[in-house]
Amino acid sequence: MLPDSARSRTGPALRQEGAVLLLVLVLLFLVGGSSASFVWFMNQQQARAGERSRAGAALALAEAGVHRALSILETYAPDGSPGRTWRPSAYSETHTVGALEGRFTVALRDHPDGSLVVTSTGVVGTGVRRLRARVCLASPALLAALYGAATIRIEDPPASTVINSYGLGPGSPPWVHIAAGREVWFATTNVVLNDPSIPVEVIPGPLDRLGFASLGRPGPVRLLLARGAQLTLLRGRLHVDVQQLRAMGVHLDGTVLRVERLPPPPEVDRAFYQGLAASNVANAGLNEAVGTYFGDADLARKRDSLYSSRQFELLQRFLAAGLRAPILRGVVYLRGGLGLAAGQTMWIQEGALVAERGVYLSEGATLEITHSQATRMLPGLVTLEPGGLTIRQRGRLRAHGLVYGERFINVAEDARMEVVGAVVGADRELSFLNAASTVVILYDQAVLGTPGLRLPNSAPVVAWVASLEELP
Repeated sequence: MLPDSARSRTGPALRQEGAVLLLVLVLLFLVGGSSASFVWFMNQQQARAGERSRAGAALALAEAGVHRALSILETYAPDGSPGRTWRPSAYSETHTVGALEGRFTVALRDHPDGSLVVTSTGVVGTGVRRLRARVCLASPALLAALYGAATIRIEDPPASTVINSYGLGPGSPPWVHIAAGREVWFATTNVVLNDPSIPVEVIPGPLDRLGFASLGRPGPVRLLLARGAQLTLLRGRLHVDVQQLRAMGVHLDGTVLRVERLPPPPEVDRAFYQGLAASNVANAGLNEAVGTYFGDADLARKRDSLYSSRQFELLQRFLAAGLRAPILRGVVYLRGGLGLAAGQTMWIQEGALVAERGVYLSEGATLEITHSQATRMLPGLVTLEPGGLTIRQRGRLRAHGLVYGERFINVAEDARMEVVGAVVGADRELSFLNAASTVVILYDQAVLGTPGLRLPNSAPVVAWVASLEELP
């Protein structure tokens, strides 16, 4: 016979204890399942965090690869050869990124437009990131907003020169405002150079629609001179220093940068620009109208924008008669020169003007050359030997891109020269003259990507990244 204690656990009480046990087992199962899910979730999160960390480190290595390529292009290749000729198909280096170790591999190839394509792949464990950069090799001369191979002369009131940057923030280029190989000559004591008290007219630029603009009031001017170059004053060319000029009210930085000699200006590849003009058919309709009007069958059939002296003379006469708006498009190459008569205007859109025998803007004439973002790196105006660039009284030049003169650049009394880009005067005597005129230069670093400029083999180069994108 069962004892009383055993008999008391039979029936409903025993069934209740079984239900409790079952409930406990279910709870234990749920807790165990939740714990396993939590552990699995944490493992997944940790794995994803590791992947993100490796991917971030791989991107950093890919960026390091691009910078390594730029450094080599500006100096020497690992084998000691000139860096500008370095074109590896797969150059690798191993580096540590924090606690991780990985490598980058870079490949370089020439682009048909003269630039370089740098592809850099960063690998850390299973993390792989790829970057592609378009790189231009440029002359350091293009780091200056106003470059004169010899003498830059500023004379006679109300001569005013304003140099600022375009499309960038404070502390951005120009790295050098004015560079001169022989002298910067202040022919009078009351010239204006980056005077912060004078409001600056904002010049429209190729990136304005994207919200870029100039910085407003300019800062003090930074000068770069060759070792033997001088700062001179008055007609007698008295040697002066920065402090004396600052006491006169010239808004200069406190020091003058000196180099053994200025980097030489790039050389113009005439055949390159002739090829661009020969393939430019945007002015074919104008050619046909001009040829038909003057009875010139060859000009009427002409499709390209590479003009002889006679052809362009007929075109100018046609435009001066008001028979069509004075607008040309694309790259225009003149085997002669351009002379705009008093009050005459000409506008070149989305292109450049290259003139073998110079450009002369008569009194009140206006030449305007404009770019958009797509054509931003084209030069604006190039004048070749033996012609120069002359802007007479009340004449006006407005240009986007590089303004380059193989001979003198002369901006005369009461004229105005406005450039969003940079100005290079390559003349070995008087490179640039501001004679009682207004010159405004908003430095646009896109001039470093100007195509059609040759660099001497012995000259230094600057590697400039024109674009950077991540590849899938």
